[in-house]
Amino acid sequence: MPDTSWCRKGGARGYVTTAPVYWHLMWKGSPYVLDIPVGREFESSVPRTLQKVWSPDDPKYLKAALIHDVLLERGSRPFEADSQWRAAALSERAPPFRTGVAYAGMVLRRYLQWMFRRQ
Repeated sequence: MPDTSWCRKGGARGYVTTAPVYWHLMWKGSPYVLDIPVGREFESSVPRTLQKVWSPDDPKYLKAALIHDVLLERGSRPFEADSQWRAAALSERAPPFRTGVAYAGMVLRRYLQWMFRRQ
């Protein structure tokens, strides 16, 4: 079970950080570090249709959700934030197959959004 002492359930979005969180962007040990302060609210969202098989409260995906939210809100491109979501989930020992399926769904969703906005 991953350590989730850095956050607590609550806040307007579902979770709040209780300790600073640092994430090395792109690769482990990278000099590009995402610094997330205490008190940062975030959400772990799962489409309603999948919530019977995938809990938004799964501790293996909470850090990934935080990093994904922060990157998107700071202006990162969606596919970059999605890739960091996958990397963060795997770093918390989330199941690789399940994480891959979710990541593929995120990529497919982004592609469909792009495709239908262009027409």
